Amino acid sequence: MAEAFVSLASQLRAAGVPHAQPVKAPSMRDSPPERETLECERIVEELALLRLAALEAFERARGRMLEILAREVLARELMLAPADLEALAARALRTFAESEPLALVVAPADAARVSSPLPVRIDPSLVAGDLVIAVRDGEIDARFALRLAEAVATAESR
Repeated sequence: MAEAFVSLASQLRAAGVPHAQPVKAPSMRDSPPERETLECERIVEELALLRLAALEAFERARGRMLEILAREVLARELMLAPADLEALAARALRTFAESEPLALVVAPADAARVSSPLPVRIDPSLVAGDLVIAVRDGEIDARFALRLAEAVATAESR
């Protein structure tokens, strides 16, 4: 599917970014040198403002773009090989041993791939790759969406 080209200035205007109006080059014929200098300075100032507006728009969208990229990459990876819930569960049980884990809760699609010294429960509301650890005082939620959000937040903070 071919996508139509949309200029940066058009995208910035559509996003409501100020100073994203196109700059038309003034006619320099028969104008005094001072006017030419002023026009050049105005054009340079407009370009600087446009650059700043583009940078601000990028900064606002960076987190969302990173999340989209991470989701797409992880989706491709999970198509090639499902999440290693066995290793994830073992690591979570070591990490949260003091919380007295009682059971692992997984999606129906993952039940056959997880073995544990604890009972493994199946929750149809979970999706493949999700893991919840039932503990004495509640649950430790390690669902895929939460793990992804944590990874994106870590990447953004760097």
